[in-house]
Amino acid sequence: MTVKKNIQDSIGHRKPDIIYPCDWEYKVIGTDKSKLEEIIIEACQPTTPSIALSNVSSKGRYYSLNATLRVENEEVRLAIFKRIMQHPEVKMVL
Repeated sequence: MTVKKNIQDSIGHRKPDIIYPCDWEYKVIGTDKSKLEEIIIEACQPTTPSIALSNVSSKGRYYSLNATLRVENEEVRLAIFKRIMQHPEVKMVL
């Protein structure tokens, strides 16, 4: 079943239309590449994401990884985001 979401945030901006299920990409930033990969895999269970190195900071201190996986609905998408973001090793999730 395809579900289309179109809602407004608290200040009236229109959020983008997202048609579920869809492939979703999270960009995860932190200082330990291996640990970030473990965090992403654990947060996405039972689905296995595709993880690719996106960028390394100019001084080599920060790594950004792209994690792509199929999400069935907004609740799943936001739950994964929250699980990744709550980890202390993660500096930012986009």
